[in-house]
Amino acid sequence: MQRRRNVCLLLFLLALISCTKEPEPLEKVEKGLKLLSDLSTVEYVVSKIVKADDNATWYKFGDRKILFSCKASLKAGLDLSELSKDSIKISADKKTITIILPKAKLLSFNMKPDDIHLVYEKTALTRFSFSNAERDMIMTQGERSIRNSVAKLGILADAENNAKMFLETFLSQAGYTEINIRFSKNKLP
Repeated sequence: MQRRRNVCLLLFLLALISCTKEPEPLEKVEKGLKLLSDLSTVEYVVSKIVKADDNATWYKFGDRKILFSCKASLKAGLDLSELSKDSIKISADKKTITIILPKAKLLSFNMKPDDIHLVYEKTALTRFSFSNAERDMIMTQGERSIRNSVAKLGILADAENNAKMFLETFLSQAGYTEINIRFSKNKLP
């Protein structure tokens, strides 16, 4: 529902902007970008195999192993509500715009229970099966592993590249001929 609202709002803004030849003033650009709020520019589906065993303890006899397969949907993009008037500069001739955007971040993480499958479990006769609490703990470690791999997968870099391309098109349709987009090194004020 949120995504549909953002798409409708974006189409409305593009239609409104494309009707004018004069570049939009700073206040309109800032307000239009802030209305987009969470601009999701990339979605990845990540598969992960999560395994566990506790055979290393000397006082437990027998093996106990478990293996899960899971999928997670990750959406990354920019939180444009962090923009301020200081983040946007428009030249005196109103043809050049410079925007300092917030760094991309993970906007949503969704691992549905239907996407988690027990692949393998082996428990010796002298041991108890994994409890639900232990299984939840194993899946929590799997989720943490996926979250920690976001930077290595290049999701945030892709999100920034896609946002830059989208905003360049958006702003050129708004009448700007020179568009400079950079990303903040820190959290915006």
